[in-house]
Amino acid sequence: MKTRVLASIVIIGATAAVGGILITRTEYVHAAEPRATSKEVKLSPQLLNLLRAEMREISLGMQGVALSVATADWKSIQETSTKIRGSYIMEKKLTPALAKELDQALPEQFKRLDAEFHQRAEKLGSAAAAHDPEMAVFQYSRLIESCTQCHSAYARSRFPGFAAPVQQPRPH
Repeated sequence: MKTRVLASIVIIGATAAVGGILITRTEYVHAAEPRATSKEVKLSPQLLNLLRAEMREISLGMQGVALSVATADWKSIQETSTKIRGSYIMEKKLTPALAKELDQALPEQFKRLDAEFHQRAEKLGSAAAAHDPEMAVFQYSRLIESCTQCHSAYARSRFPGFAAPVQQPRPH
């Protein structure tokens, strides 16, 4: 269960770190599941702070991977991939109570997206270990795809470009 909870931390934290989740003064987080109505998720300030720190690290790591792929710095890609897979900060600082809070608060679809994100990070590391630039580029793009899937489902207020365009009536 700890691994599943830790995996869920990364994606929700990424969204929280960049303000992708609407957080009110009462520390409610609004998340919309695909094909579902808006759902409130309440997280403690301590957990939100850990998630934001985690996502800052992931953001920096992802930016570094782009440069590392372009320069064939395989060691750096492997190191970053390992950190993303295992979580940068959360694994060390997540208490059992916070892990339980997180597991109970997150929708199942969110957890699936997060698990995919971690699997893709592992595949990126494997591509780097094989010194395979084509596969590294592909796996990096799949990792970014995981980000966009989550942001489009759970962070539309932060990333309004993911919202469906408003259809204007067409004059006939």
